[in-house]
Amino acid sequence: MRKSVMYAVPIALVTLMSVGSTAAQANDGVLFPNVHAMRMAQPAGGNFNQELVKEYKEIALFEADEMYDWFDAENHATKGVMAQNGNTPLPYDPENWGIEDPAKMAELKSARSELVGLLDAGGREMAPSEAAIAQAKYDCWVEQQEEGHQPTHIAACRDTFMAALNNLKAAMEPKVATTDVTQTYAEVAREIVYFDFDKDTITPDAQAKIDAFVVEMKKLKGITLFITGHTDTSGSNEYNKDLSARRAANVRAELDRQGMTTGDIEDLEIAAEGEEQPAVQTGDGVREQLNRRVEIIAQGAVTETSRVTTVTTN
Repeated sequence: MRKSVMYAVPIALVTLMSVGSTAAQANDGVLFPNVHAMRMAQPAGGNFNQELVKEYKEIALFEADEMYDWFDAENHATKGVMAQNGNTPLPYDPENWGIEDPAKMAELKSARSELVGLLDAGGREMAPSEAAIAQAKYDCWVEQQEEGHQPTHIAACRDTFMAALNNLKAAMEPKVATTDVTQTYAEVAREIVYFDFDKDTITPDAQAKIDAFVVEMKKLKGITLFITGHTDTSGSNEYNKDLSARRAANVRAELDRQGMTTGDIEDLEIAAEGEEQPAVQTGDGVREQLNRRVEIIAQGAVTETSRVTTVTTN
């Protein structure tokens, strides 16, 4: 199709274009308006259409000024003008070009199908620069393949297209990021239950608090409970140590019964503080209910030490 148009051009016009690049450039605003428009264009880049303007300007001016192929220069420039005006052109359809080799035609059609598939899958928005380069290089390949007499130019356009297509695919791949996160354990909750004077049995009020605490803790993962028994200052130190141990043991047994994991305490005496850590400071021999208590401390992982992989799509 393109060659038939070229052969219809008057001899005087062909002569004008054959005198060299300088003379042709002087007239391209009249004879080839889209080449002239591309020569004047100052594409900013960024979105797909502006990136296309950059690519088509480069290829159009190369064809005009280096190869003196003003007809193909105008073809490429026409697509650049379309993009500049906000109309997105598609890659050339090789069926509209005079490509006689069936194998070459099949290769071009397959390549175009893959390219258009990527563009329609969001390539224009995800990777505008890579997408524009791939389209322009494909069009270069189609044009050179139709001419068919410059194998090195055909190979150059084909190879640069293939490289650009691979770059587009890579740019559209989901991004995988791996991040190191530091694991720390800290107190995430605490409950205190109180006991009657000189008793180690769990009161109804204490039972209700334990039940509610277990419900909340079962919503969390990786929780470990630590239990510490206390007494007031009434009684001897030795007696109060034993009493605080029995209180802690009863609370621990109740938590175990409800399926909660408690701390790994080999000797429960370790968690029996007796009267040594009162919640309320008193003198010796003072009955203080706030000191007759068992503290349940829940610890859990605030963060985790691991390789956290995040996958994001463009």
